[in-house]
Amino acid sequence: MAKVADGAPRAVDVSEIPSRDVSGRIVFEMTIPPKGETSFVLKQGQVFRTIDVHGKQVADVMLYRLQDPDERYWVANTIKLNETAYLTTGHRLYSDRANPMATIVADSCGRHDTLCGSCSAEIDFVRYQVKWHPNCTDNFVRSLSRFNLKRHDMVMSFNLFMNAPVQPDGSFAIVEPLSKPGNYIDIRADMDLIVCFSNCPQDLNPCNGFNPTALHIVAFETATRQP
Repeated sequence: MAKVADGAPRAVDVSEIPSRDVSGRIVFEMTIPPKGETSFVLKQGQVFRTIDVHGKQVADVMLYRLQDPDERYWVANTIKLNETAYLTTGHRLYSDRANPMATIVADSCGRHDTLCGSCSAEIDFVRYQVKWHPNCTDNFVRSLSRFNLKRHDMVMSFNLFMNAPVQPDGSFAIVEPLSKPGNYIDIRADMDLIVCFSNCPQDLNPCNGFNPTALHIVAFETATRQP
């Protein structure tokens, strides 16, 4: 039985979840319902796999050092030290202190976003004149609270499966993700981490193909844990 994001056990037909089989001991797994969120501890050397069950669904992710959450994922250092805004297998996620926090060790999609950050009620009102639409910022406020962190502790997220390509002239737009059902990305912790995770609720633009759906997380340990 897997766990859902609110912590209540729920039976999950794992046969319907593609790419669930991992090469290691499963530490935990959970299904994140559409527009849901979660947060969890990932120990150094452990890997968490995010599976896009139905395709075209974005997850916003924030990382914090478990022993000192003042150190957290930092998009500027990540882009500069990888020399690319498009992260995939082999790239590392760096902190505001330029320490490696995590490494992408597998990626069956190949397109993720580092530039857009997270949606919020405020920006959705500016863009779409809709008040208090479900959003990743509110999701993160809930997920951060489990570790006594608050909204002002939020950083720009790493957005799994999001597709917002930058054009040669510098323009860009949010378009539908390239991810297909069963695509996944594996991220290995290079230090003990707090992982905050929002299953993006956005349905006012093509971010999730206008149809938010479930994601599945599998955290596991490989036979040889590598820092």
